[in-house]
Amino acid sequence: MKIFAVLLIALFTLGCASVSRQSGTEESLTISAGSRQQLLDPLQGASAELRRAIAQEAEKRLQPAGQTGSEGTAGVQNTQTVLLQLLLSSRNQTLLPDAEFEQLHKVVSGENLPLQQSYAKALADYLTQAYFGCQHPVYAGYFQRRYAAANTAAPCADEIPLTVANRYDGAKTVWLDPKRVSAIHLLFASKSSSMASRFGHIALRLVVCPAGKTTPAVCDANLFEHVVLGFRAHIDELSLDTLKALNGEYKAYLFANHFMDVYEEYAIGEFREVYSLPLRLDDAQRDLMVRELADIHWSYSGTYSFFTRNCATMTQDALRISWPQFATGGRTKERYLRPDSLFEAVKNSALAESEKLASLDAAEREGYFFSSTRQFYERALAEVRTAMKSPSFSDIDSYLQIHPLKRRQQRSEDIAFSARLAADKHLREAQIMLEEYAVLRSERMMMIAGAKYFEEQDFLSRGDAIRAQLDAEHARVFDDCLLTPIRQQYAPIKRLSGIPDKTDIPAGPVQGGLCQSRQSKQLLQEAITAIKNAKSAQWQNLNDISRYWAESIASVNLLKQL
Repeated sequence: MKIFAVLLIALFTLGCASVSRQSGTEESLTISAGSRQQLLDPLQGASAELRRAIAQEAEKRLQPAGQTGSEGTAGVQNTQTVLLQLLLSSRNQTLLPDAEFEQLHKVVSGENLPLQQSYAKALADYLTQAYFGCQHPVYAGYFQRRYAAANTAAPCADEIPLTVANRYDGAKTVWLDPKRVSAIHLLFASKSSSMASRFGHIALRLVVCPAGKTTPAVCDANLFEHVVLGFRAHIDELSLDTLKALNGEYKAYLFANHFMDVYEEYAIGEFREVYSLPLRLDDAQRDLMVRELADIHWSYSGTYSFFTRNCATMTQDALRISWPQFATGGRTKERYLRPDSLFEAVKNSALAESEKLASLDAAEREGYFFSSTRQFYERALAEVRTAMKSPSFSDIDSYLQIHPLKRRQQRSEDIAFSARLAADKHLREAQIMLEEYAVLRSERMMMIAGAKYFEEQDFLSRGDAIRAQLDAEHARVFDDCLLTPIRQQYAPIKRLSGIPDKTDIPAGPVQGGLCQSRQSKQLLQEAITAIKNAKSAQWQNLNDISRYWAESIASVNLLKQL
């Protein structure tokens, strides 16, 4: 939704296949002597149990001497292909998924592949690909534990990619060296009035150090590079459908966001408190957890239900597979459906540095607690009210209900207050703070109003008809800078098999500077105005909010010039 908000801001800126086992498969698959030897040669490093099981399966399917190849015969083929065919047709328990893999599969792959297909593909790749452990650290660790032998592993790249949502530029790939992560925190945002957040929200915060030599204090203060990984619903339409959310009809993914965007969303935008609880991890555990979370980030796709399969349950599942102590700890062994209950359980366990939150005053100074910003805005409001002769507002809500043009008029008519604004920097900063909050609130309202208007007018499906009403230049900007980004925002998120390298990362939307230029913003606004439905109540609401937003920005700029 952040992308949509930015698009709306741009308009007015001018001044979250099944493979079934068929009968007879085992009997129909035959392997030539050459393929059998080709299959066994690379398995010298495999455990004796695993190598013996594969050899037995290959022996059952060995092509009789003198028989020529047929449609069901695996000739001298790629080892991985032959091994995959063998594993898919095997009934040997040694080569079948067990309960642990089934749990890993739910957390890593979700609904992407059926269990048996996923297991056969992963084991075949593990035994034949040197880079498997780099791309699939969760499955690689499992196979090492189960079969007590590692594959011929190649060294992994220092950096791993994450698709991090940026407030103004959409999602971008960020390359992160796990060694730069000095700590992993359990991040909890307190409850809000919305249904989706009545019990808070929980996620994981990666404390990322600046490049080069540094200290823990510097790492903690490097907030603009910290990353938050959290499970959320992907709302693939312009407005949230509550019934679909309750019924689990939205997809769930492990999203990555910049910490400062998360802070602004919760502490400023929603006046919620944010707690950041450090987990007790050693260097090796932390490095592995970052890589395994990246694996889930790229691979996982599941269903999201606000009350039964949510950020709390999926965060628990991820921690259980990547951190054995969490799975076997006291209270953390239990199942929690609510984010606040999960946070309390971890905070009261030996797995977290709960002493960091013992004093919230100290925690706020040290970056473990971020209080709601409501108190700061209330102080600013009180200072402005005290300085004004006859203020027409009593609290933040009543201040925001006054149109910014009317607020400017009231300030100018209060001669003594205007003089103080120009002379008193502290008072002026308090007034600017209130107007900046009005900008932020109206941005969020504009996002919601715009979504409702676009849905009402069915812009996405009426793209061709709308473009026909515009000249070529306006139609191009309308399509490139509005319709295409919105479609990309709400399209299903492509899942990959494990952590990709640089050549495998999907290309994001390429707009260059086209849609950010003043000319494009002018053309886009003209295009929207040309096709507006002036009779629509949604349009009137959107237009009113956009004017409120623009005038609030103008007020900020005027105040800063004093």
